[in-house]
This record gives sequence, C-alpha cells and structure tokens, in this order.
Amino acid sequence: MQIVTEISDILQQHVNLMDENGIIVASTDSRRLNTFHEGAATVIKGKLSELIITADTQFEGSRKGINLPVMQDDEIVGVIGITGEYDEVVKYGQVIKKMTEILLRENLMNQQKKIDDRIRTRFLDEWILDDAPPTAAFVQRGVRLGLDITVPYRVMVAIIADIKRYTDTPEGQVLIDKINRRLRRWMAAAPGQIFAKTPSRAICLFPALGLNDARLLTTAQALQRCIQEEFGIQMLVGIDGGAATVPEAYQQATKAVMACNPKIAKTVCLYNNINLEIFSDEVSVHTKKEFIRRIFRDIPEDELSLWVPLLQAYFDANGSISQAAERLFLHKNTLQYRLKKLYQITGYNPRNMQDATLFVLAIQFYAQIEGS
Repeated sequence: MQIVTEISDILQQHVNLMDENGIIVASTDSRRLNTFHEGAATVIKGKLSELIITADTQFEGSRKGINLPVMQDDEIVGVIGITGEYDEVVKYGQVIKKMTEILLRENLMNQQKKIDDRIRTRFLDEWILDDAPPTAAFVQRGVRLGLDITVPYRVMVAIIADIKRYTDTPEGQVLIDKINRRLRRWMAAAPGQIFAKTPSRAICLFPALGLNDARLLTTAQALQRCIQEEFGIQMLVGIDGGAATVPEAYQQATKAVMACNPKIAKTVCLYNNINLEIFSDEVSVHTKKEFIRRIFRDIPEDELSLWVPLLQAYFDANGSISQAAERLFLHKNTLQYRLKKLYQITGYNPRNMQDATLFVLAIQFYAQIEGS
C-alpha cells in the first residue's frame, strides 16, 4: 500500500500491485483488493515485458491501462498496473516499474534488517541477561553475528534519570527509542564495542584491554554529554568492577547505576565504590517499602520527598550541620530544628550513629524504588 500510494500521488491515476498469483494485494481502489487480475496473471505466465489493456472487458478483473512485471533477482515477483488511457500512462511505464522495484527492494532489505536485529538481540539477551554457557556452538553463533564473546569486556549500564516520566506515554517511548538509536550509533563509532538494551536500560560493552576505571569514567561522561546536548536528557551511568564474565559485569553495573542520585549530582557510579547497593537488589520491593514505612513512621508518604534530600545532604556532609545547611540553602538552626522534629516524629535520631544507619538504608531503598 505504501508503494501504490506513493506512485498514485505522483501520477494521479489508480495504481494496483498484484502478487505472483495475479491477486491484487494493494490498490488505491479499495474495492479491487484481493480480487483476481487476469492481465497480471497473463504477464506472469507469459513472462511479458508489458501488457497494454485497451478495454475494461478484455481481461477478467482488469481495466484498461498498462501492466508491467516487477523483477527481483531476475524473477517476476509481481505486477504493477496503472489504470488509465494508454497515451496517459505509457510514458510513465518503465519509470514506474523501476520505482516499484526499488521501493520493493528497500522494503525487503528493511524487513531483513529487522529480522537480523531480532536475531542479534536474542543472542545478546541469552549472553548478557540469561548467562548462557559459552559452549563452542554458542561462541560460533556469536561469530556469525560478528560478535566475539571470548574476549574480556567492561560493562556500563545507562538509564534515563527519572525514567518513570517517560515510560507511560507514547511520546516518552518515542524519546526512549530515539535515545537508544543515538547510543547505538555512538557505540558503533569504535570497533569492538557492543550495544544492547532492555526496555529501560542501555547496556554498553567495551573491549577491556587497556581500559581502566579512569578511562571508563571519561567515557561515561562523554556518553552523558552526547545525550544531554542532543535531547536535553540526563543519563545515569553505572560501571562494573572488572568482573570475570559479561553477565556478572552487567549485574555489577546495574547495581552501580541504581546507586546514582541525580539530586546530589551523583550521576556516575563505579561498582567498586558502592557498599549497601551490593545486597539491596536482593531485597524485594515490598520489603523495602515496609522498611521505609517503619523507619519513617507517622510521616505521610507524599512528605518523604522532603525529608529524604535533607537526610542525604546531612549524611553526605558526614554529619556536619554547617556543610549540610549550605548544600540545602538553609540556616543551621533551621536544619537542626528539622532533624530534631524528625526524631520526635519517628523516634529515630539521625544524629545518633545507630539510628543514622537505619536512615541511610531507608533512603537508599527509597532512591532505588523511585528510580526503578
């Protein structure tokens, strides 16, 4: 339909496309869809270079006009028909034939590319996400796809900050797709790099030879600049700790990215620099929510977004009231008052080491739930 519509828009004539059996599979006249076109069947059976029909009654299911074979690899795969007076349509015949063949070839190439992409994606999912055993057969599958899974890789996982804003709307999904396509091109700029993705995460694999944490941090920042400059979107990036296998490295990088916190400008995290996040992924979301409710008891859920940044700033300042107040743009007395109020409400004192540990874990769980 795309082909016949584009051609019809140029010619201002009805256009039909028939398959190898002479059935009209696309037409600008919807009444003729799925009907038999004897003229097309005649072209196919006789391997004719063209067929001029001078009257609507000359061939069953056909109307006057010109019919031309559509060729692919020296075989007739269909027939393109242009309805109209001979003098009006004959001058366009060969041009339209070539245009149809080109459009059809492009369509077939796009379909094949989609199939190849699905095969590649399925292989990457088995390798990275499902931890498929690296058998000789599996390695050979990778080789056929242009992927060498025998060399060591470092892994980065990138997600959109505040991704929940985009996942539930068609516009947001379009944006996510555009960002993934841009990251795919960005990764393709250097040999040996591999791009994969899940619905919410971009997975970037880099050949590990000569690649240390410092270079990966620089690469992560370059990735962030690329997306920020083109889309105005902030990316959070987690970097693995140099694991022995790609699946393990992916798990490490995922834990690292979940430790990012854009509210305090913590947008890149190394797995080797995180602590609580190592095990927190093993805790269910239900348990995390229950823990948060227990620690922040008697505080409404919609007020947590006010208390969490305050505590995060206080802990990041290592308990320094003056430094935390400066980060929060508050007076020291105001911060002290709020910390005391939190103690009165919850029964846990953030200025006490034992209670502070509980708050640290609770706000870590809160950040993971909000960022998931």
